Amino acid sequence: MLSPSASTIVFRVLFCALLATSVGQSVMLTTLPSMGRQANLSEFHIATIMSSSALIFAFGTNVWSKVAKRAGFKRILIVGLSGYSLGTFAFASAWMAGFSGIISGTNLFLALLISRSLQSTIMSATPPSAVGYAVAISTPQSRVSAISKVTSASNVGQIVGPAYAGLLVGFGLLAPLYSIVLLTLLALTLVYFKLPVLPPLSQQKSAQQTSDNNQAPSKVPYVFVAACICVFCAMAMMQQSLGFFFIDFYDYSPVDAARQVGFAMMVSAAASLTAQFGWVQKGRISKEAMITIALPLLGLAYLLLFLQHSLFMLYAAMTLMGLGMGMAYPSLAAAATTYCAPSQQATITGLITATTAMGYVIGPPLAALIYQLDIALPFAIASALIAATTCVVYITLRRIRHVG
Repeated sequence: MLSPSASTIVFRVLFCALLATSVGQSVMLTTLPSMGRQANLSEFHIATIMSSSALIFAFGTNVWSKVAKRAGFKRILIVGLSGYSLGTFAFASAWMAGFSGIISGTNLFLALLISRSLQSTIMSATPPSAVGYAVAISTPQSRVSAISKVTSASNVGQIVGPAYAGLLVGFGLLAPLYSIVLLTLLALTLVYFKLPVLPPLSQQKSAQQTSDNNQAPSKVPYVFVAACICVFCAMAMMQQSLGFFFIDFYDYSPVDAARQVGFAMMVSAAASLTAQFGWVQKGRISKEAMITIALPLLGLAYLLLFLQHSLFMLYAAMTLMGLGMGMAYPSLAAAATTYCAPSQQATITGLITATTAMGYVIGPPLAALIYQLDIALPFAIASALIAATTCVVYITLRRIRHVG
């Protein structure tokens, strides 16, 4: 276990590393629908790029989680940030070739698909190594707070990213993407020089494993992993649909739609950050209580998005969504890693960091298909998915209380 001062440095460095990648992801999601329309790509093209790269990311996080356990978290985090920088440059360059007319149609789509998939293969090393580092230096009692300190970077990125994209998009739709390369290189430099080297988990816990291995593996953590997947699947459906919804329902241009999506995501992320800094990291509410509050809030948020007919109602729904997401992911992640046996730790950590990608494998193509039937229907399906998830998680929590 690190000293308090060393732990503070670690959390700050991990936060900055995930912040750079979160800003990059937020910028990409904000501008992708507009870039697709600008390049004459369909909703299905954009959904395929998102879901296929997310599928690779999901597999990658599981592999990298096990590699990080053996090779060390810092080394694998450096690999992930390096891959993110190179992959973002290649992805943005493919878009530039499309906008300039060098390639178009199917060739453009394939170039984007391949570059984004290759990027996902390497950048998927970043989340499991960062979260794994946080879990390794925290106690079970402080795990929710530790995970929140690291993953709150995602919420800050969702605030900064859309504003960042909206500021730079005036210089061209690709200006935000190219600038992300510089941010991730800065994060890479910070990790290289400032992050302490933590012994590989396989060595670090060898002494305690002889006594802990007697604990039988449990299926309970997989319920919380599945709940995380459903939460991010619903979010992916929203993000896939929202940019097109602004264009088709509110008649915005592609550039204006990107700005509106950015502002909506900023509202949601600000609420999420408020929840994390105001409640989650202070540890005043148990992870079980946060789960029972967060999931109904998310279900209500997506229902309001389905029913809304004004920007005011849309932003109110995004605020509720942010509050729910701010509590849902860290509490579900902490529950999954707390209720697992020591022998399951690396697997569950890999799965929990892959849940975002797993949600984006299913969400975008499903939303693109439903969007053709009714442009508001993806929001209703997302609400129903969260409602079903809430019921399953409630039953699981009740069983845990009875057993305890």
